[in-house]
Parts: sequence; structure tokens; C-alpha cells
Amino acid sequence: MNFLELKPMTNSLLAFSLLGMGIINALFILFVIGQITPSKYPKFFQWAHRITGYIFLALYLFICIVMFKKLEGFNVLPPKAVIHAYIGIAIFPLIIVKICIVRLYKKFYKSLPIYGMFVLIAVYLPVPLYAGLYIISAIRGQQIAVSEKGRLVWVNVNSGRRVVQQKCSTCHSLERVYAYVKTEAGWRDYVARMRAKDPAIMGDQEALEALGYLIKSLGIDDTKMDIQVGMRIILEKCHKCHSIERVFTSRKTPAEWAKTVELMRSFDPLLLNDSEARQVNYYLGKVLAGQDTGLNELKTY
Repeated sequence: MNFLELKPMTNSLLAFSLLGMGIINALFILFVIGQITPSKYPKFFQWAHRITGYIFLALYLFICIVMFKKLEGFNVLPPKAVIHAYIGIAIFPLIIVKICIVRLYKKFYKSLPIYGMFVLIAVYLPVPLYAGLYIISAIRGQQIAVSEKGRLVWVNVNSGRRVVQQKCSTCHSLERVYAYVKTEAGWRDYVARMRAKDPAIMGDQEALEALGYLIKSLGIDDTKMDIQVGMRIILEKCHKCHSIERVFTSRKTPAEWAKTVELMRSFDPLLLNDSEARQVNYYLGKVLAGQDTGLNELKTY
């Protein structure tokens, strides 16, 4: 695993660490110049300010490398990412100006708190924009781990929903997407086929986010049977060959429904995969098996 490919939560914690280090560094310089209170140990705070400054710079450069690596996964940057990137880049010249004052233009030394405040504000602005929102989303359970090249990658479900709405609608209606329910493997194949038709439609990161959203919102869990999932599959698939009324007005035992499902699959092997067939059989067995539709009662009058 590339050490630069950090988890989003790690990136968020690094961003807050950078902000925290900036606040501490600003407090130290205020102690040094006596803006807070005259210090009995100016040398201590001067060295503390210098050390925290080096840590801040190293942390900032490391985060920049990680973020630029992450941006490579986007074909087109979202507006929020553009803002984030510009603010992050703007911090660098501010740091250079501050270093130049300390090393070369000491006559402007009293202006250091002003430049330090600009740096701190520039660091603060993008942190809530990305790291803060990410942590809030994580607390609310809006994250999902998606397997990618043998490792787990955490993606934001809300970001995935936006990718699906923006990208998928360029080729077809969103109803076509939301009508499906698939296993994780099925959604992976679906996203891969859409990208194969137009490789430029979404980047690697966007594809992962879309996949995470589709799995969480429209995915089938093979280990769990769900009546609602079975009904949605029936509504999606069965009308292709006959009316839906034909399904809901039939009265069969679970075994007979299972034979019917296999008969339909023999007509069209691509109609249902094994996971979908199990969900359909579960629905039919629980809801429609042996259910009196009222037709027999009408015949008695």
C-alpha cells in the first residue's frame, strides 16, 4: 500500500492537527512579543515557536503531497475541491513571506503576528470545508468501506449520490439506475460498463464514491433476505415478459413459485442472477405463497 494513500479520516485528523499546530504556534509568538502577558521565559517561547513552526511546515507539505496525489483521481475537479486546492496553495507564499521576515527583514518583525494570523485563517478556511464535513458525515454513518485493489477505501455516500445524479443522467434517466437492485459485484460490473462506454465520464475517485452509494442504497446483501428487495426485483424484471398483475394474482405454494422462477430464468438466463432469484423466492414464499387473492371467493357467488 502506498503510504500516501491515507484513509479520509486520517486526512481529516491531519488537517485538524495542522490547524491546532497553527493555533499553538500563534500563541507562542504572542507570548514572545509580550502581547498576551510579559513572559519570564522569552527564550523558551521563542524556541517553542520555532519548533512548532518547523512541525507546522513539515505537516503542511506532507498534507499538500497527499492532497495532490488524491486530486489525480479526478478528471474534473468539483467546485469545493477547487476552492480547497486554491486556499491550500495560497498558504505556501504566506509561509515563505513569514520566513523571509524572520531571516532577512527583521525590521518587520513586529508584523509577524499579522502574517501569522493570515496563515492561520488560510488554514482554518479549508479545514471545516472538507475535514469537518467528512467527520460529521462519518458520525452520521454516511461512510462505507469499498474494496479496491485488495484494500478497503472509505468513501462518502453523500458524495457518491451527487456523482450518480450528475454523471449518470448525462447518458440516461436516473429512473433507470434507481430501478435496479444488485449485489456489490453487480454494481461493480454496472459502473465498469458505464465507464467503458465513456472513460472520461468519471474519475477513479468518483467511480468509488458512486459505487459506495449504489452498494449502500441499492445493494443486495447475500447474507440477508429482504421482502422489500424481492418486491423491487419483481417490479423491475417481471414486466419485461408479462404483466405484473399476472404475478400478484397467482396463487402458488413456495415450491411452485420456485419452479416458476427457474422456468422464467430458463427463458432468459440474464433475467435474474442467483442472488436476485433468492430474494424473489423469499418474497414470493413469504408474501404470495398460498395467499388468497380473492378470485376464489368471487367464484363462489
